[in-house]
Amino acid sequence: MAWESRLPWIIFVFLVALIVVPLGLWQLGESRRPVLEQVRIVTASAGDPVFRTGPRRVDDADGLRIAAALAIRDAGGETTWLAPVDALVIDGVSVEPLRGSAWPEDDRVLRVFWFTVEAAYLGGDLEPETVEKRLVQRSFLAPEMGRGLLAATLPEQHNDDQINLGDDNAPVAGGTIRLYAKVEVAEKADSIASEQSAATRGAADAFDEDFASLHIGEPFPEPISPAVGELFRLPGFEPSAPPEGSWNDVTTAAMGMGFRELVERRFVASSWTFAATALTGGTDLDPAALNRLGSLSTGEGEPSRNGRPLRWGDDVRPGDLLEDRGQYVVLLGDDGDGVLGRSDAVMVCWRRPAAVTTLEQAIRDDAVSAELRRYEP
Repeated sequence: MAWESRLPWIIFVFLVALIVVPLGLWQLGESRRPVLEQVRIVTASAGDPVFRTGPRRVDDADGLRIAAALAIRDAGGETTWLAPVDALVIDGVSVEPLRGSAWPEDDRVLRVFWFTVEAAYLGGDLEPETVEKRLVQRSFLAPEMGRGLLAATLPEQHNDDQINLGDDNAPVAGGTIRLYAKVEVAEKADSIASEQSAATRGAADAFDEDFASLHIGEPFPEPISPAVGELFRLPGFEPSAPPEGSWNDVTTAAMGMGFRELVERRFVASSWTFAATALTGGTDLDPAALNRLGSLSTGEGEPSRNGRPLRWGDDVRPGDLLEDRGQYVVLLGDDGDGVLGRSDAVMVCWRRPAAVTTLEQAIRDDAVSAELRRYEP
């Protein structure tokens, strides 16, 4: 009878063991899985092939690469950096990476979602009360970069995806690119849920000086500074002066810095700051320092001065400016006929992102004349 009375308890304990032991073993296994602690964006270039965190400034886009580096903690508490690179520097400190692109478990996969961080607005007029709204940054999914730790390509500009900025704009490899990435660890590539995830700093931190960014110059014809290439992909705003102060003060109250500083930090550009950067590489140039070379007729037909066309090399050259009511058009080069014409290449930033286009597309619709100006230091 004693055995029969204990039999139900034995069966109960056995059944509990069938559940608890596998569950305990599973929990033990889960507790020993690698943990995704941190994600950092790193970049490299042809001139500096070491992948580093933080902003990177280059003269051109040659050899630029973007990757995500993962800090992974193992069961013993040791942290290792996983990245598809040979040389890695995190916050100025060289680390020995575990080179690879796969999560260190066969039953888990990595999913990387790449984003750009760009201004929510493309341009227009900027007044003190609209600064905070107009210059806010947001993230845009960049699917062309792929889903791997090593980005497939540099991202496109995405804040203009729903807007046609002009079919006559020429491609420019330069520009400022800010980056954000989210990494997930999942059971399968198409799993709805993820087991772990981590992300880099995002749009809310875009104004931090060490934010992951690329500032890419462009080799325009001399004497144009390649630094002006960094102003592409940025919004183009015309700043209005507050009741007391200069146009440079328009952003001070909202952003804690003047408009020029925002240009120098590559968040925005205006027509004049774009032209000044093209001529000198910076924004401090005074328009009064430009030589005046006369007024041109631009209303109908080809541009002319006193009824005569302007010849490239004699009358105009790359880097000369056409100014009309605050809009500055930077001349780039001839289309082949030797004289300044509507189909000649120029670059312009006027209430919209900078573009390389034709003089026909750059001049204002109601323009009848423009002042030819030249900087000769």
